[in-house]
Amino acid sequence: MTDFKLDNNYDLAIENDDLVLIDGVDAIAQDCEVRLLTFLGEWFLDQRIGIPYYQQILGQKPRLVLIKGIIRKGILTTPGILGVKDLQADYINSTRVLSLSFTADTVEGTFVYDKELII
Repeated sequence: MTDFKLDNNYDLAIENDDLVLIDGVDAIAQDCEVRLLTFLGEWFLDQRIGIPYYQQILGQKPRLVLIKGIIRKGILTTPGILGVKDLQADYINSTRVLSLSFTADTVEGTFVYDKELII
């Protein structure tokens, strides 16, 4: 799998006046993160992609086990991901901060994810 690399602001990465391509496990990890940041129904080309933040998390008082299940499903629907291990999640409703860490096995290798997402 090859994709355009995104920078820290999720804009297309440009180096030496050229777009940057990534492949392998890096491309899969980036695709997974983009999916985790996408709200269900947000992408006009496929409204089935995304996490149901509005529908099941924001404005609700979801149990952590529900959030972990939703996130696990979102991760596993990413093309190239075979499995998820050691999924840890913490959500602070008042600040909308979702702390996630997990290890994902992919068709290209393994990657570790550990970030705080503001949703």
